Amino acid sequence: MHEDDENANPILRSGDGTGAAHSKLNLSRSFRQKHPCAQRRADIRGNEMGSPKFSVLIANYNNAHLIQQALDSIKRQTVQDFEVIVVDDGSTDSSRFVIEAAAASFDGKLRYIYQPNGGVASARNTAITASSGDYITFLDPDDYWHDERLQAHAEILDEHEAVGFCCSDFDRLHEDGHVERHFSKWVAFPHFPFEQPISREDSLRWLLAVNFVGTNGVTIRRSCVEAVGLFNENYKQAEDYDYWLRCSANTEFYVIPRVLHTYRIHQGGLTKNFLENCEYSQRVIQEYTRTYDGFIKSRGLEGAVRTAVSRKWYEIGNLNFEGGHTKRAFYSYVMGLESEISFPNLLRFISVAARKTIRLGTFGFLSRERLGPVGISAPTRPRRS
Repeated sequence: MHEDDENANPILRSGDGTGAAHSKLNLSRSFRQKHPCAQRRADIRGNEMGSPKFSVLIANYNNAHLIQQALDSIKRQTVQDFEVIVVDDGSTDSSRFVIEAAAASFDGKLRYIYQPNGGVASARNTAITASSGDYITFLDPDDYWHDERLQAHAEILDEHEAVGFCCSDFDRLHEDGHVERHFSKWVAFPHFPFEQPISREDSLRWLLAVNFVGTNGVTIRRSCVEAVGLFNENYKQAEDYDYWLRCSANTEFYVIPRVLHTYRIHQGGLTKNFLENCEYSQRVIQEYTRTYDGFIKSRGLEGAVRTAVSRKWYEIGNLNFEGGHTKRAFYSYVMGLESEISFPNLLRFISVAARKTIRLGTFGFLSRERLGPVGISAPTRPRRS
């Protein structure tokens, strides 16, 4: 541990608590006031005796038509030492009937908790607080695991005691039946450290470059969860990205390049709003920078953070541009330049701004010549005799 870690890591801080917004103490205090199940457990520690190896946590909202497949995939696991906690986040469909009917086949391993709708972060926090397993793992109700998902993760965490965070590859299943492998998109990252423990600073460096983690492919050691605390309920999106970043300041990562679950991409999914997700991701990075400034400085990661913030501004700009919000787009490009003052970034700004300006000019010319003013047909030119 670096000598600066006690001051750098807000989880280890004492005193005024200004940097400990996500510590276990502060989170669980407010959390217990909101969640009845938390009143029965003073913190998020598991039972000392008789606790299962895995706590499988499902946050459900109106997925009665899909959750059965998720539950069936849990029952097929080659490792059966688990508990399942399903938090129904105010569903208005028949979710309760489906879940309670399925519970009969789990031999007492499945708990159903209903709460008023509070969002996915709130539901996951309720599940974490109610859990008792050594390893915390997640499954969304509209996705499903492959049979050896738990076994593969258990083997890694059992073998590498310093690793507190394990994740694996997955398939993306589109509505038209098309399947693409998640990690296959990373041809630009040929040196990614698969199948080996990744240090805290390298985990953060990679997470800032690309969010490679899929929630359904995550297993976290309970000691890490106790250190990191709960999900930030202020984030409507990217709450998982925030949690992974916070984990990287506390434990080593391990990435398994093996497909162990299937993730559905459908119209009702939260990830459909790419712009909002990108904006929340940027907010997450900026908040992380303020909270974990000591850890970042002690590892010399200030440049990586600036690059990540700048990159997010460019992404937001591109999404705004494609959505027709030109002023917002160019504002974002300027913010991207200001976030990282460097010659390469200046060249990037000039390149992006020039390409977008050319596109605007070309589109404007074509609009005037071929389409005329918006809502008015362009006049036809008389033919020459």
